[in-house]
Amino acid sequence: MDAITASRKIWNDSYLFETDIHVIIKCGKDEPRFHLAYMPMRNRGEIIRLILEESGCSYNLELIGFKNWENGVKATTPQGKCPVLRNYDGKGNDLGQEGAITRFLARELGFAGRGSREEAEVDSLYCFWFSTLRNNGISHDGEHFSIASLRDSPPGAKPLRYEEIFRRDVLSKAERSLAALGFFEEQLKKNQGGFLVSSEPTYVDLGLFYILFELAEEDNVPDFAEKFNFPKLGIFLQSMQSRPRIKDYLQSPRRMPRYQRDAKGTSLYTYVQGEASPRR
Repeated sequence: MDAITASRKIWNDSYLFETDIHVIIKCGKDEPRFHLAYMPMRNRGEIIRLILEESGCSYNLELIGFKNWENGVKATTPQGKCPVLRNYDGKGNDLGQEGAITRFLARELGFAGRGSREEAEVDSLYCFWFSTLRNNGISHDGEHFSIASLRDSPPGAKPLRYEEIFRRDVLSKAERSLAALGFFEEQLKKNQGGFLVSSEPTYVDLGLFYILFELAEEDNVPDFAEKFNFPKLGIFLQSMQSRPRIKDYLQSPRRMPRYQRDAKGTSLYTYVQGEASPRR
């Protein structure tokens, strides 16, 4: 199915748990090199798709609506989870788990860093990103990072330095969120190359980008860089979303829609419009 038709079908379903689409969308003009399977949402698949898109690599996207997932497709995946990289080794084996797929594609497509030391630094930052801004993969709004808490946080609050926080410290979601963002702000200052580690984006840059992109949505905290004094993060976001391949992806029907959250940040799974991705 073409991306526009698939997008219309998903929007018509309007609610993730009511989607019954199961199609393959060809992304790119050349023979697909990879085959990624995921549900019609961003979440665990977004960093993976950004790696594929920014690389210029053609790939197949297998969209699995939730009804199809629970009625049989789930049983065809490693550990009964998705995303899945189908036949990743050319021998018929599938690769599961977001982190494993992310690292594999980053190495294959040149987003893992240059040399073993840079690769290790990128991996370290990815682990930090996953445990803070991604709440250990459990939720995109939780104990360690909460966009909902930042919406209500007063401007000008000086964030705690993440390195000074102890696990036993009693902190609010907003305080932990600002500390995590502050860590990445300092990392950008430290590198001075516009990215977190290298002179070119790595997979952790792509992960940071899509979290900031969601944070800056009009119904979240569009002025976060000014409100919390994170100038480097603001510049980074603008620079990343202006990159030609990323800009094209953001505006294309092949990108999955975002879904709504309530005032506390809980996912409602109803599709809503966002920047650069109008309803189709």
